[in-house]
Amino acid sequence: MNAVTRSIAIIVGIPTLIAALYFGFVASDVYVSESRFAIRSANASPQISGLAALLASPIASGGGQDSMVVADYAHSLDMLQRVRERLDIVSHYGASDVDILSRLGEDATNEDMLEYFTSKVELLRDSSSDVLTLKVRAFKPEIAKELSELIIELSEELVNTLSSRIEEDALETARNEMARAIEKVHGASAELTAFQNQNQSLNPTAESSAILGIVTGIETKLIEARAELSEKRAFMRENSPDVVTLKNRVNALSRQLSLEKGRVVGGNEGGNEMNDLIGSFQPLLLEQEMAQQQYASALASLELARIEAQRKKLYLITFIQPNLPDDALEPKRFNEIMTVLIFSFLFYMIGALMWSALKDHIGR
Repeated sequence: MNAVTRSIAIIVGIPTLIAALYFGFVASDVYVSESRFAIRSANASPQISGLAALLASPIASGGGQDSMVVADYAHSLDMLQRVRERLDIVSHYGASDVDILSRLGEDATNEDMLEYFTSKVELLRDSSSDVLTLKVRAFKPEIAKELSELIIELSEELVNTLSSRIEEDALETARNEMARAIEKVHGASAELTAFQNQNQSLNPTAESSAILGIVTGIETKLIEARAELSEKRAFMRENSPDVVTLKNRVNALSRQLSLEKGRVVGGNEGGNEMNDLIGSFQPLLLEQEMAQQQYASALASLELARIEAQRKKLYLITFIQPNLPDDALEPKRFNEIMTVLIFSFLFYMIGALMWSALKDHIGR
């Protein structure tokens, strides 16, 4: 056997033989469970009006940043810890029947387990469609499927948490504004009620308008009575019954007019000045109306915030469920052996060229 053949046998043959023995007889079968899902939010359709707005329904839209968050979470230590709480993956990946090169070490640290876990859990994101493809590798098909379902479930819990946080943040300000508006309405109503009880007047403005109507009616009757009295005096004596009656009527109307005017401007016995009551009542009424308007505005803002929160709500949609593998897809034994053969041969060729160049250099 010449030197070239011997070197090829050593550099190429031995690694290839070892690879053939390992992948042919030692390497454990690896089952791959594949699934696909996406993160979507219910974005409102374009703004329209009328009947079309009532019939319009939300459309789902993707959220690339949310998908990236889920992808990062799937390879996080928190995900590993939560998976370990519900599935004994350490016993599975560290089982004695798993070949030593693929097995999880018994003394593996958290960092070692996370590195091993990320090598078995592959999550790929398609940037064009924003679809996440999950591939879980295990040495038993049922474990691969169960771990894949668990990762999707935990990812969905994360999405729900993010969605709830978005909703709470969107509604918090509107709810606080609503609480302040309700407090203002209660305060304004309490002040108005206290004023009404104290002054025994439900609405001084309305009462004043009613009194002014009475005053106008009395003035009209007084003018008519005085006109009739003047007419009677033109041809009757002062002590005639008709004149005396009209005089008494004019005097009675005058007293009644003074009394009613006194109720408006004050001066009657035991009465309050209506103008003062109106002056105190109007600010309270205005404050109540403003508080009610603020309440209506806060209520509308809360409803808009709730709609906006629903529009931003996130959903994890699994459209390809994790499958139960029938056959072990990995390792691809022939491909792995050929890879070792090719790289060994390339290493031999590079080494031979370098050695030839070195001999030429030394020979000079």
